[in-house]
Amino acid sequence: MDKQKCVKIVLNLVTITILLTILYFVFRKDYQAILECVSNISLSSLLLLLGMGVGYQLLDAAVCFTLVHPRLPSFQFKQAVEVIYLGVFGNIATSTAGTIPLQSYYLYQQGMQVGSGMGIMILQYVFHKATVFLYAGFMVLLQGQWLKSAVPEFAKYIYLGLTICALIIIFLILLCTWTPIQQFLLWIIGKLPDTVKWNRRKAVWGNNLEILYAESKEMLLNRTCCRNAMILNFLKLFWLFMVPFLSMRALNINSMTFGKTQTLSAIMLLLIGVLPNVSGAGPAEFAFLLLFTPLIGQISAFSALILYRVATYFFPYILSIGVFLKVRKNRTERFEKTKYE
Repeated sequence: MDKQKCVKIVLNLVTITILLTILYFVFRKDYQAILECVSNISLSSLLLLLGMGVGYQLLDAAVCFTLVHPRLPSFQFKQAVEVIYLGVFGNIATSTAGTIPLQSYYLYQQGMQVGSGMGIMILQYVFHKATVFLYAGFMVLLQGQWLKSAVPEFAKYIYLGLTICALIIIFLILLCTWTPIQQFLLWIIGKLPDTVKWNRRKAVWGNNLEILYAESKEMLLNRTCCRNAMILNFLKLFWLFMVPFLSMRALNINSMTFGKTQTLSAIMLLLIGVLPNVSGAGPAEFAFLLLFTPLIGQISAFSALILYRVATYFFPYILSIGVFLKVRKNRTERFEKTKYE
Protein backbone atom coordinates (compact mmCIF):
# COMPACT_ATOMS: atom_id res chain seq x y z
CA MET A 1 0.00 0.00 0.00
CA ASP A 2 1.50 3.37 -1.02
CA LYS A 3 2.00 6.33 1.27
CA GLN A 4 -0.85 8.35 -0.23
CA LYS A 5 -3.41 5.61 0.45
CA CYS A 6 -2.12 5.16 4.00
CA VAL A 7 -2.47 8.90 4.67
CA LYS A 8 -6.00 8.88 3.26
CA ILE A 9 -7.05 5.93 5.42
CA VAL A 10 -5.56 7.58 8.53
CA LEU A 11 -7.36 10.86 7.79
CA ASN A 12 -10.66 9.01 7.34
CA LEU A 13 -10.21 7.16 10.62
CA VAL A 14 -9.29 10.38 12.43
CA THR A 15 -12.34 12.19 11.03
CA ILE A 16 -14.71 9.36 11.96
CA THR A 17 -13.15 9.20 15.43
CA ILE A 18 -13.69 12.94 15.89
CA LEU A 19 -17.31 12.55 14.77
CA LEU A 20 -17.92 9.70 17.22
CA THR A 21 -16.22 11.66 20.01
CA ILE A 22 -18.45 14.68 19.37
CA LEU A 23 -21.54 12.46 19.41
CA TYR A 24 -20.36 10.87 22.64
CA PHE A 25 -19.95 14.20 24.44
CA VAL A 26 -23.28 15.48 23.14
CA PHE A 27 -25.21 12.38 24.19
CA ARG A 28 -23.11 11.00 27.05
CA LYS A 29 -25.81 11.85 29.61
CA ASP A 30 -28.53 10.18 27.56
CA TYR A 31 -26.78 7.14 26.10
CA GLN A 32 -28.39 4.71 28.55
CA ALA A 33 -31.87 5.97 27.71
CA ILE A 34 -31.02 5.78 24.00
CA LEU A 35 -29.71 2.22 24.25
CA GLU A 36 -32.78 1.17 26.24
CA CYS A 37 -35.06 2.79 23.68
CA VAL A 38 -33.36 1.06 20.74
CA SER A 39 -33.07 -2.34 22.46
CA ASN A 40 -36.82 -2.47 23.06
CA ILE A 41 -37.84 -2.57 19.39
CA SER A 42 -39.32 -5.84 18.17
CA LEU A 43 -37.49 -8.27 15.89
CA SER A 44 -40.20 -7.85 13.24
CA SER A 45 -39.64 -4.06 13.21
CA LEU A 46 -35.89 -4.53 12.84
CA LEU A 47 -36.33 -7.00 9.98
CA LEU A 48 -38.76 -4.61 8.29
CA LEU A 49 -36.23 -1.78 8.47
CA LEU A 50 -33.44 -3.99 7.11
CA GLY A 51 -35.77 -5.07 4.31
CA MET A 52 -36.50 -1.42 3.51
CA GLY A 53 -32.77 -0.82 3.20
CA VAL A 54 -32.43 -3.72 0.77
CA GLY A 55 -35.49 -2.54 -1.14
CA TYR A 56 -33.91 0.87 -1.65
CA GLN A 57 -30.82 -0.72 -3.19
CA LEU A 58 -32.99 -2.87 -5.46
CA LEU A 59 -34.88 0.19 -6.69
CA ASP A 60 -31.54 1.89 -7.33
CA ALA A 61 -30.53 -1.22 -9.28
CA ALA A 62 -33.72 -0.86 -11.33
CA VAL A 63 -32.58 2.66 -12.30
CA CYS A 64 -29.16 1.28 -13.25
CA PHE A 65 -30.74 -1.50 -15.33
CA THR A 66 -32.98 1.03 -17.11
CA LEU A 67 -29.94 3.08 -18.15
CA VAL A 68 -27.53 0.26 -19.00
CA HIS A 69 -29.74 -2.34 -20.68
CA PRO A 70 -30.50 -0.27 -23.83
CA ARG A 71 -26.73 0.10 -24.37
CA LEU A 72 -25.84 -3.46 -23.33
CA PRO A 73 -28.72 -5.88 -24.14
CA SER A 74 -26.99 -8.80 -22.40
CA PHE A 75 -27.00 -6.86 -19.11
CA GLN A 76 -29.19 -8.52 -16.45
CA PHE A 77 -30.94 -7.10 -13.39
CA LYS A 78 -28.77 -9.30 -11.16
CA GLN A 79 -25.72 -7.53 -12.58
CA ALA A 80 -27.35 -4.15 -11.93
CA VAL A 81 -27.71 -5.16 -8.28
CA GLU A 82 -24.00 -5.98 -8.19
CA VAL A 83 -23.17 -2.58 -9.73
CA ILE A 84 -25.17 -0.80 -7.02
CA TYR A 85 -23.60 -2.74 -4.16
CA LEU A 86 -20.15 -2.16 -5.64
CA GLY A 87 -21.07 1.53 -5.51
CA VAL A 88 -22.01 1.19 -1.84
CA PHE A 89 -18.71 -0.56 -1.14
CA GLY A 90 -16.69 2.02 -3.09
CA ASN A 91 -18.50 4.93 -1.46
CA ILE A 92 -17.59 3.79 2.05
CA ALA A 93 -14.30 1.95 1.52
CA THR A 94 -12.74 4.62 -0.73
CA SER A 95 -14.54 7.75 0.52
CA THR A 96 -16.49 7.99 -2.80
CA ALA A 97 -13.25 8.31 -4.85
CA GLY A 98 -13.43 4.76 -6.21
CA THR A 99 -17.20 4.49 -6.63
CA ILE A 100 -17.59 5.32 -10.33
CA PRO A 101 -14.25 3.71 -11.37
CA LEU A 102 -15.27 0.48 -9.60
CA GLN A 103 -18.70 0.45 -11.20
CA SER A 104 -17.47 1.39 -14.67
CA TYR A 105 -14.76 -1.30 -14.52
CA TYR A 106 -17.43 -3.87 -13.68
CA LEU A 107 -19.45 -2.70 -16.71
CA TYR A 108 -16.29 -2.91 -18.81
CA GLN A 109 -15.96 -6.57 -17.80
CA GLN A 110 -19.51 -7.12 -19.00
CA GLY A 111 -18.63 -5.75 -22.46
CA MET A 112 -19.18 -1.99 -22.21
CA GLN A 113 -16.50 0.54 -23.14
CA VAL A 114 -14.91 2.31 -20.18
CA GLY A 115 -16.04 5.76 -21.30
CA SER A 116 -19.60 4.54 -21.84
CA GLY A 117 -19.70 2.95 -18.40
CA MET A 118 -18.42 6.09 -16.73
CA GLY A 119 -20.89 8.21 -18.68
CA ILE A 120 -23.85 6.09 -17.61
CA MET A 121 -22.76 6.04 -13.96
CA ILE A 122 -22.30 9.82 -13.94
CA LEU A 123 -25.71 10.27 -15.56
CA GLN A 124 -27.29 7.97 -12.98
CA TYR A 125 -25.87 10.28 -10.32
CA VAL A 126 -27.22 13.32 -12.21
CA PHE A 127 -30.70 11.77 -12.34
CA HIS A 128 -30.47 11.02 -8.62
CA LYS A 129 -29.45 14.59 -7.74
CA ALA A 130 -32.16 16.04 -9.99
CA THR A 131 -34.80 13.88 -8.32
CA VAL A 132 -33.58 14.86 -4.84
CA PHE A 133 -33.85 18.52 -5.86
CA LEU A 134 -37.34 18.18 -7.35
CA TYR A 135 -38.64 16.02 -4.49
CA ALA A 136 -37.31 18.37 -1.80
CA GLY A 137 -38.52 21.44 -3.70
CA PHE A 138 -42.03 20.00 -4.04
CA MET A 139 -42.21 19.03 -0.35
CA VAL A 140 -40.98 22.50 0.70
CA LEU A 141 -43.75 24.09 -1.39
CA LEU A 142 -46.32 21.64 -0.01
CA GLN A 143 -45.31 22.00 3.64
CA GLY A 144 -43.87 25.53 3.53
CA GLN A 145 -46.10 27.02 6.21
CA TRP A 146 -45.54 24.13 8.59
CA LEU A 147 -41.75 24.29 8.07
CA LYS A 148 -41.68 28.01 8.89
CA SER A 149 -43.45 27.38 12.18
CA ALA A 150 -41.74 24.07 13.05
CA VAL A 151 -38.09 24.83 12.20
CA PRO A 152 -37.94 28.59 11.40
CA GLU A 153 -34.24 28.85 12.25
CA PHE A 154 -33.33 26.31 9.53
CA ALA A 155 -35.30 27.84 6.64
CA LYS A 156 -32.26 29.65 5.25
CA TYR A 157 -30.25 26.41 5.18
CA ILE A 158 -33.03 24.68 3.26
CA TYR A 159 -33.07 27.30 0.50
CA LEU A 160 -29.28 27.38 0.42
CA GLY A 161 -29.27 23.59 0.02
CA LEU A 162 -31.73 23.83 -2.89
CA THR A 163 -29.56 26.45 -4.59
CA ILE A 164 -26.32 24.49 -4.19
CA CYS A 165 -28.00 21.27 -5.36
CA ALA A 166 -29.29 23.02 -8.49
CA LEU A 167 -25.79 24.36 -9.24
CA ILE A 168 -24.29 20.87 -8.81
CA ILE A 169 -26.82 19.42 -11.27
CA ILE A 170 -26.11 22.14 -13.85
CA PHE A 171 -22.36 21.64 -13.45
CA LEU A 172 -22.61 17.85 -13.91
CA ILE A 173 -24.80 18.16 -17.00
CA LEU A 174 -22.41 20.68 -18.54
CA LEU A 175 -19.45 18.50 -17.59
CA CYS A 176 -20.96 15.59 -19.55
CA THR A 177 -22.39 17.46 -22.54
CA TRP A 178 -20.85 20.90 -23.14
CA THR A 179 -18.26 20.80 -25.91
CA PRO A 180 -16.04 23.66 -24.59
CA ILE A 181 -15.48 21.73 -21.36
CA GLN A 182 -14.62 18.61 -23.34
CA GLN A 183 -12.15 20.57 -25.44
CA PHE A 184 -10.63 22.12 -22.30
CA LEU A 185 -10.16 18.69 -20.70
CA LEU A 186 -8.61 17.33 -23.89
CA TRP A 187 -6.28 20.35 -23.94
CA ILE A 188 -5.19 19.56 -20.36
CA ILE A 189 -4.57 15.92 -21.32
CA GLY A 190 -2.53 17.09 -24.30
CA LYS A 191 -0.27 19.12 -21.99
CA LEU A 192 0.84 16.02 -20.06
CA PRO A 193 4.47 14.80 -20.55
CA ASP A 194 5.37 13.72 -24.08
CA THR A 195 6.85 10.28 -23.41
CA VAL A 196 5.96 6.79 -24.66
CA LYS A 197 4.31 5.89 -21.35
CA TRP A 198 2.34 9.11 -21.05
CA ASN A 199 1.38 9.13 -24.75
CA ARG A 200 -0.33 5.77 -24.27
CA ARG A 201 -2.18 7.13 -21.25
CA LYS A 202 -3.18 10.31 -23.08
CA ALA A 203 -4.56 8.29 -25.98
CA VAL A 204 -6.65 6.09 -23.67
CA TRP A 205 -7.91 9.01 -21.56
CA GLY A 206 -8.74 11.12 -24.60
CA ASN A 207 -10.62 8.23 -26.22
CA ASN A 208 -12.56 7.50 -23.01
CA LEU A 209 -13.45 11.17 -22.65
CA GLU A 210 -14.83 11.33 -26.19
CA ILE A 211 -16.85 8.15 -25.59
CA LEU A 212 -18.17 9.59 -22.30
CA TYR A 213 -19.42 12.73 -24.04
CA ALA A 214 -20.98 10.82 -26.93
CA GLU A 215 -22.68 8.41 -24.51
CA SER A 216 -24.00 11.22 -22.31
CA LYS A 217 -25.49 13.15 -25.21
CA GLU A 218 -27.09 10.05 -26.72
CA MET A 219 -28.52 8.97 -23.37
CA LEU A 220 -30.05 12.37 -22.64
CA LEU A 221 -31.74 12.32 -26.06
CA ASN A 222 -33.45 9.02 -25.17
CA ARG A 223 -36.58 10.53 -23.62
CA THR A 224 -38.18 7.20 -22.74
CA CYS A 225 -35.10 6.04 -20.87
CA CYS A 226 -34.75 9.37 -19.03
CA ARG A 227 -38.44 9.38 -18.10
CA ASN A 228 -38.32 5.84 -16.75
CA ALA A 229 -35.14 6.61 -14.78
CA MET A 230 -36.75 9.66 -13.18
CA ILE A 231 -39.93 7.76 -12.27
CA LEU A 232 -37.92 5.00 -10.64
CA ASN A 233 -35.83 7.59 -8.80
CA PHE A 234 -38.95 9.23 -7.37
CA LEU A 235 -40.19 5.83 -6.23
CA LYS A 236 -36.76 5.06 -4.77
CA LEU A 237 -36.73 8.28 -2.73
CA PHE A 238 -40.30 7.78 -1.56
CA TRP A 239 -39.24 4.33 -0.35
CA LEU A 240 -36.13 5.71 1.37
CA PHE A 241 -38.08 8.44 3.14
CA MET A 242 -40.36 5.84 4.68
CA VAL A 243 -37.41 4.50 6.70
CA PRO A 244 -37.29 7.40 9.24
CA PHE A 245 -41.08 7.15 9.64
CA LEU A 246 -40.92 3.39 10.26
CA SER A 247 -37.93 3.89 12.58
CA MET A 248 -39.97 6.25 14.73
CA ARG A 249 -42.98 3.94 14.68
CA ALA A 250 -40.74 1.07 15.82
CA LEU A 251 -39.77 3.27 18.79
CA ASN A 252 -43.42 4.18 19.48
CA ILE A 253 -42.86 7.79 18.45
CA ASN A 254 -46.19 8.89 16.99
CA SER A 255 -45.89 12.68 16.99
CA MET A 256 -44.66 12.87 13.37
CA THR A 257 -47.11 12.30 10.54
CA PHE A 258 -46.15 10.46 7.36
CA GLY A 259 -46.22 13.64 5.25
CA LYS A 260 -44.11 15.67 7.68
CA THR A 261 -41.58 12.86 7.94
CA GLN A 262 -41.36 12.69 4.15
CA THR A 263 -40.75 16.45 4.05
CA LEU A 264 -37.97 16.44 6.65
CA SER A 265 -36.39 13.34 5.10
CA ALA A 266 -36.32 14.99 1.67
CA ILE A 267 -34.69 18.11 3.13
CA MET A 268 -32.26 15.92 5.06
CA LEU A 269 -31.11 14.14 1.88
CA LEU A 270 -30.81 17.50 0.13
CA LEU A 271 -28.53 18.82 2.89
CA ILE A 272 -26.48 15.60 2.94
CA GLY A 273 -25.67 16.07 -0.74
CA VAL A 274 -24.16 19.53 -0.30
CA LEU A 275 -22.15 18.91 2.88
CA PRO A 276 -18.64 17.38 2.91
CA ASN A 277 -18.50 13.81 4.16
CA VAL A 278 -16.03 11.03 4.92
CA SER A 279 -17.09 7.61 3.64
CA GLY A 280 -20.72 8.71 3.77
CA ALA A 281 -20.53 9.62 7.47
CA GLY A 282 -21.08 12.99 9.12
CA PRO A 283 -23.66 14.98 7.12
CA ALA A 284 -26.39 12.32 7.50
CA GLU A 285 -26.10 12.29 11.27
CA PHE A 286 -25.86 16.08 11.45
CA ALA A 287 -28.85 16.72 9.16
CA PHE A 288 -31.05 14.08 10.80
CA LEU A 289 -30.48 15.42 14.31
CA LEU A 290 -30.71 19.02 13.13
CA LEU A 291 -34.17 18.53 11.63
CA PHE A 292 -35.80 15.95 13.87
CA THR A 293 -34.51 16.88 17.36
CA PRO A 294 -36.62 20.09 17.71
CA LEU A 295 -39.76 18.07 16.95
CA ILE A 296 -39.35 14.74 18.74
CA GLY A 297 -36.64 15.42 21.31
CA GLN A 298 -32.98 14.53 21.57
CA ILE A 299 -33.28 10.95 22.85
CA SER A 300 -35.98 10.01 20.34
CA ALA A 301 -34.11 11.64 17.44
CA PHE A 302 -30.85 9.86 18.20
CA SER A 303 -32.63 6.52 18.70
CA ALA A 304 -34.40 6.90 15.34
CA LEU A 305 -31.09 7.94 13.76
CA ILE A 306 -29.44 4.70 14.91
CA LEU A 307 -32.16 2.59 13.29
CA TYR A 308 -32.11 4.70 10.13
CA ARG A 309 -28.35 4.37 9.71
CA VAL A 310 -28.38 0.64 10.43
CA ALA A 311 -30.97 0.15 7.69
CA THR A 312 -29.49 2.50 5.08
CA TYR A 313 -25.75 2.53 5.81
CA PHE A 314 -24.29 -0.26 7.95
CA PHE A 315 -26.40 -3.19 6.74
CA PRO A 316 -26.01 -2.30 3.02
CA TYR A 317 -22.26 -1.94 3.57
CA ILE A 318 -22.07 -5.43 5.10
CA LEU A 319 -23.94 -6.82 2.08
CA SER A 320 -21.70 -4.85 -0.29
CA ILE A 321 -18.58 -6.50 1.17
CA GLY A 322 -20.04 -9.88 0.23
CA VAL A 323 -20.87 -8.67 -3.29
CA PHE A 324 -17.37 -7.20 -3.73
CA LEU A 325 -15.70 -10.44 -2.63
CA LYS A 326 -17.97 -12.47 -4.93
CA VAL A 327 -17.23 -10.25 -7.93
CA ARG A 328 -13.50 -10.33 -7.21
CA LYS A 329 -13.59 -14.14 -6.89
CA ASN A 330 -15.44 -14.48 -10.22
CA ARG A 331 -12.94 -12.14 -11.88
CA THR A 332 -10.00 -14.14 -10.52
CA GLU A 333 -11.52 -17.41 -11.71
CA ARG A 334 -12.09 -15.98 -15.21
CA PHE A 335 -8.55 -14.67 -15.30
CA GLU A 336 -7.09 -18.02 -14.27
CA LYS A 337 -9.25 -19.85 -16.80
CA THR A 338 -8.18 -17.52 -19.60
CA LYS A 339 -4.56 -17.74 -18.53
CA TYR A 340 -4.35 -21.51 -19.01
CA GLU A 341 -6.41 -21.76 -22.18
